[in-house]
Amino acid sequence: MYLSYFSRGQWKYLQYLLQIHRIQLMRRYVHAAEGAAVRQIQQKQNLPAALLPRRFYQEEKASEDSLLQRLQHDSMTLELPQLINGLPNLWVQYQNMDETNKLDLRTQVVRNILPFLDKDDRINHMSVDDLSCCYLYLRKIHIPNSNLTLERILTQGLRLIEDSVHGNLIPLTSLSRFAVGINLERDFFTPLVCRNFMPHLDRHIHQCQTEEQVRLLATCLFQLHPLIDQESLQTYKEKVQKLIQDKTLSEFTPKALIKVLHMLNLPVWSQQHTPLRREIMITLIPCLGELEANDLKSVCRSFLHHQEPADLVGPLKAATEKILKDELTPDNLSCAVPFALPQQRDNYLMQFKTLLYSNHSWSLPNTSGFLFTILRALKISDLQQCNTYWSRVIKELDSSLEEQTHLRFLRHCQRYMNFNNNLGGTYRHYDVERKLSRMCMEVIDGGDIAGRLPSKFARMASFVLAYGQTPFAWKKFPNILLSKMLTMAQQFEIQDCFLLSRGMQIACELRFRHNVPPLMAMQLTTMDSILIGCAERHLEDPTLKASDLSVIVRTLSHRKTLKNTQVYNEALALYKSLNCNDLSSRVVRDMAYNFNASHFFVPEMLDSMFDYIAQQHQHITGDTVEKVLTCSYNLGYTPNSLEALERAGNVLLRDFDHMSGLSLIQASLALCFYKTIPEQLINQVFCVKFIQRIEDEIQICYSKATYPERVLNQVMQLNRTVCLDMPEANVPWFQQNYIEAQLSKKPVQTSIFGREVQQLLQDVLKEEKYFRCNHTTPYGYQIDFVIHFDKDKKLLPTTPVESTMLDRITKVAILLLKLDSFCENDLTALRGPESLKIKHLEMMGYKVLHINEHDWNSKYMKAPGAKTNYLKCLLQISH
Repeated sequence: MYLSYFSRGQWKYLQYLLQIHRIQLMRRYVHAAEGAAVRQIQQKQNLPAALLPRRFYQEEKASEDSLLQRLQHDSMTLELPQLINGLPNLWVQYQNMDETNKLDLRTQVVRNILPFLDKDDRINHMSVDDLSCCYLYLRKIHIPNSNLTLERILTQGLRLIEDSVHGNLIPLTSLSRFAVGINLERDFFTPLVCRNFMPHLDRHIHQCQTEEQVRLLATCLFQLHPLIDQESLQTYKEKVQKLIQDKTLSEFTPKALIKVLHMLNLPVWSQQHTPLRREIMITLIPCLGELEANDLKSVCRSFLHHQEPADLVGPLKAATEKILKDELTPDNLSCAVPFALPQQRDNYLMQFKTLLYSNHSWSLPNTSGFLFTILRALKISDLQQCNTYWSRVIKELDSSLEEQTHLRFLRHCQRYMNFNNNLGGTYRHYDVERKLSRMCMEVIDGGDIAGRLPSKFARMASFVLAYGQTPFAWKKFPNILLSKMLTMAQQFEIQDCFLLSRGMQIACELRFRHNVPPLMAMQLTTMDSILIGCAERHLEDPTLKASDLSVIVRTLSHRKTLKNTQVYNEALALYKSLNCNDLSSRVVRDMAYNFNASHFFVPEMLDSMFDYIAQQHQHITGDTVEKVLTCSYNLGYTPNSLEALERAGNVLLRDFDHMSGLSLIQASLALCFYKTIPEQLINQVFCVKFIQRIEDEIQICYSKATYPERVLNQVMQLNRTVCLDMPEANVPWFQQNYIEAQLSKKPVQTSIFGREVQQLLQDVLKEEKYFRCNHTTPYGYQIDFVIHFDKDKKLLPTTPVESTMLDRITKVAILLLKLDSFCENDLTALRGPESLKIKHLEMMGYKVLHINEHDWNSKYMKAPGAKTNYLKCLLQISH
C-alpha cells in the first residue's frame, strides 16, 4: 500500500537514485514517503540501513512505543524477530531524549526487553547476526556489561565466532556490531576479547569488492586496530585504491570513503597513509556541498590536522559557510572559522559572542570544545570573553558526572595549556587551574585505575606540574608524581614524555622563572633523568618514524638541561639516516619547526622536504611551504634544484588570500634570499592593501608584547632585501623611520667577546679615531667595527656619516659572529641571515671580515699575543 505514493515513473527513478546512492537527492525526492515504504525500498535494493535518512527512523516512534507497550501488556504475541528489529529504532528514540527520559527508557528495557530475550533459552538459539544486533543497541542504550542477560548475549556471540574460525565465515555486519559494542566505554581489553575476529576479518578483506564491505571493514579496523598487522592493513588499502580507480568508490559513495578516512586518521598510523588519504579527500570534493553536516565536519577536521590536500580549501570554505548559514551552532562555526578571510573575522566574532553567552548553545554536546576551537582560531585575547569561557568550563565540570568518571576533564587540561601558551603565559584563570589540578590529583592519588595507566597519568601529571595549585606548590611538586614517574618510566610512550616535559617547561617559565627552590630543583633533575632514559629507549627502536622522532626532539627541546645532553644531539643526528618514505605535510612542518628551533643542519632531510614540495605542490598549502622556506633560509641552505623554489612561489601566489601576513613576508624573504621570488608576489606584498592587512593582523594578535615588533622587523628586512637585490622592482625604501626609532629605544649591548675585541683593536690601531663601533648603515645593518683605509692601505679616521667615496677609500666591516650565527652541528655553515647581511654589506662597498667566537675562544688563541697577531693578520697590518 505504501508504494501507491509513487507513480511507475517515479518508482523507477527512485530505484535509480538508490542504486547510485545519491543520498541527498533521494531524501529530497522521497519527502512524502512513509518510513515503511523506504524500508521496503531498502530491502529490495539490498542497501545498508545507514544510508536511509534518520527522520524515517524518527517517524516510527509510534511503533517503538507500541513495542514497549506490547512487552508490558501482550508479550505472548510478540515474536523475537520483531523485538530484534525494533531495537535500532529504540536507540534512535533514545538519542533524542533528555536524561530523565533516557533513564526511564533504560528501566523499561531492563524490566521488559531483557527478560523477554532471556526467556526459554532464546539466546542460545539466536543467530550471530541477531546476537550482534541485540548487543550493540543495548550497549548504545547504556545497558551495562555487568547485566547477566547482556553478558550471556556477548558470551554466546563470541562462542559462535570462535567456533567458526576454521568453518563458516561470520557476516561482516555481525563482526562490526560486536567490535563497536565491545569498545563502548572501554570495559574490555579488546585484543583479548576479540582475538578470534581476525581470521574472519582477513577473509573479508581478501573478498572486499563492494562499498558496503569497505565501510564495515573500516569500522572493524578502527575498533580492532591493536590486532591489525601491517599486511592486513596494506591489503585493505590496495582494495580501496582499486575500488576508487574502478569508480566503485566515488563521490556517490561518501559514507564509505569517510569511514575509511576516519580509520586512516587513527593516531597509531595516521602518518603512514598520506597518498591514500589524499586520494580519498580529492575524490570527495565534488560532493562536499551535499554531505551531511557531521560527515562534512569529519572531512574538515581531517584536513585541518594533516594540512593537505590544498585542493579542499575552497570547497570546504564554501561548504562550511553553507551549513553555518543554515544553522548557527558552535559546531558549525568551529568548522567555518579556520577558512575565514580577514574581512570575515568581525562577523564571526559577533557570532562567537552570541554563542558564548547563550545557555542553549552550552546545552549542546561538546560545546566547550567547539568554542575553544573558535577562541583560538580567531585569536581572541579579550579578557572578559576568555574569563566567560573558562568560567563556563568550571560550571560544566561541576554539573557533569561524566567529566569525572570518564576523565573527560583531561580535554580541558590540554586546552588550557595550549591556550595559556598561545598568550605567552600572560593569561591565568586560577579557578580553572585549581579545579582541574584537584580533579587530576584525586585520580592520581586515589584508587582509580586511570591513575595507574601511564598514558592517563602523563596527561594529568603534566597539568599539575605546570600550574601547581597543590599543597606546598611554592617549593615542590607532589611526591606522588615523582614516585609514579619513577615506577612507570619504562612504560612511557613518546607522547607521554612530550606531555611531561611540556608540564615541566611551563612550571619553570610561569612559576619559577627567577628562582627554583632547592627541593624542586632536585625533583626536576630526577625527572630529567627519567625523560633522558625514555628518549634513549625510544631512539633504539628500529621502526622509528619521522613523526615520532620529531616528537622526541620537541620533548628534549622543552628544557635547556635536556638540550645540553648527548641524547638530544643523537636524536637530531638520527634525522640523517631516517627513511623519508612517510613524509606528509604534518611531518614536514614538524621537522621544519625542529630544525628551525635547534639550528641543526641536515642537508639530506632538507632536500627531502624540498622534493616533497616539488612533487606535491598541487596539494600542499602555502603555510607548509612557508615553514620549509623559512627553515632553509634560517639555516642558510640552498636546495639542489630550483624547481622546488619555483613551485613554492606559485603556491604562495595561489594561497595568498588564505595565509597570514607574517607567513607571506617570511616566505617572500626566503625567496629573495634565493633570488627566485616572482615579480607578481613582490607587487602583491608591497601595496597599500597588504600593508593595511598587516596592520589589521597586528591589532588582533595574541601577544601584543612581541608579535607587532616581530612583524615590523620582518617587513623591514624584506623591504631592504628587495631594494638591494632587486632594484628593477622599483620598491621604495620606507623603513628609515622605523630603524631610527629602534635605535633610539634599544641601547647597544656589548658582550665580553665584543669588549675584548674592541680593546685589542685599540691596541693594534693605536687610536680610537681609526675605528668606529656599532655603526649603522643606511639600510639598517649593524656593523660591530668599521675601519677606513686609503688607496695606500693607510688608516683614515672614521666618521658617523656613511662614506660613498669608494674610489678613494676602502671600507672594512668587522663582524663578530657568535655561536648562533652558525648551524648547531656545523660551525662552518653560516646561517642565512648572516650570509645575506655579508652579501648586502659587500654590495654597499664594504670589505667584510668576520671574527668567529668559537675560534676566538679556542685553545690556540690563549697563547700570549695570539689574538693581537690574529687581528693584525686579519687587517693585513704589519706594524
